[in-house]
Amino acid sequence: MKKLLSAAAMVMVIAGSAVAQGGGGGGGGQMTPEQMQAMMTRQVDMMFKDITITDAVKAKAGEIISKAQMDMRGIDRAAADAQEKRGAISKKRNDDLTALLTNDADKAKLAANIAAMPQRGGRPAPPPPAL
Repeated sequence: MKKLLSAAAMVMVIAGSAVAQGGGGGGGGQMTPEQMQAMMTRQVDMMFKDITITDAVKAKAGEIISKAQMDMRGIDRAAADAQEKRGAISKKRNDDLTALLTNDADKAKLAANIAAMPQRGGRPAPPPPAL
């Protein structure tokens, strides 16, 4: 849990510096560590809905998602290959999350849950991980 909280704090620092530099977009204010933790928990819960996982797996999933979000923030939105880079980050995140599971039914459920998640900006969901 400490790792998850430290990852959330690191995201907050990065997000705070982006906002301070005029970046961050979206017009929303800076999230508190508690809000960031709640967001991360909701995202893990949505992805692993109807899949039984341990607290250790849940914490590792939070770390994977947090890293992917930090990597996404590092992409220049105006770059010609920005969409391809975001897709690659999403694919790696999904593959890493899938690797946390041991049975094919859970892996298929994870892929379905990810595909069913709402996407920001109307972008299509990244392809589900291969089984």
